[in-house]
Amino acid sequence: MKISKIVIVIVAVIVGVFTLYNATLSKEYSVSRSTTMDVDPALVQQIVSDFSTWPEWSAWFLADSTMEYELGTTYVGEGATYSWTSENSGSGAMEILQLTASAMETKIDFVGQGTSYGHWEFSTSDEGKALVSWGFSGEMPMLMRWMGAQMDKWVGPDFETGLANLTAYAEREAIANEVAEQQTMQPVEVLD
Repeated sequence: MKISKIVIVIVAVIVGVFTLYNATLSKEYSVSRSTTMDVDPALVQQIVSDFSTWPEWSAWFLADSTMEYELGTTYVGEGATYSWTSENSGSGAMEILQLTASAMETKIDFVGQGTSYGHWEFSTSDEGKALVSWGFSGEMPMLMRWMGAQMDKWVGPDFETGLANLTAYAEREAIANEVAEQQTMQPVEVLD
């Protein structure tokens, strides 16, 4: 009986310390990464606001072979939606809440794990390159705040990979658009 009391006291102390630790942490978390791309920011905004392109560059799609997704009735622009299921990453849904030439706001519902809000910013550098920032933020309940404190370490690298993939994708699209534009602008030779 004495051993069980000692175990109960040890467990109570561990739970108490864990609860106190969580109480010292912020309930809010935020992760953001930025990059520069040698393309027009409007092209980047066009790509990220079209959910059908995400499997081509998103780190989560490319790293998880079990991920399946379904586009909403509207999948481009404000009001666009898509949902996903995955054996490794769980399931969820995303919606574009607001879209302007310089920003995009999304709501991300991680089924059973809470909601986060994504944000994108698109601007032009002095050199004419796209400055792109991507991040998300949210709140954690009291006993989950330790996860919020780790969020930058856990999710930041995925944002970095996603932005690198997006850069390559956008630069390929820019080249393809240039080639298509040049082909339509070439004069047609008239034969007599």
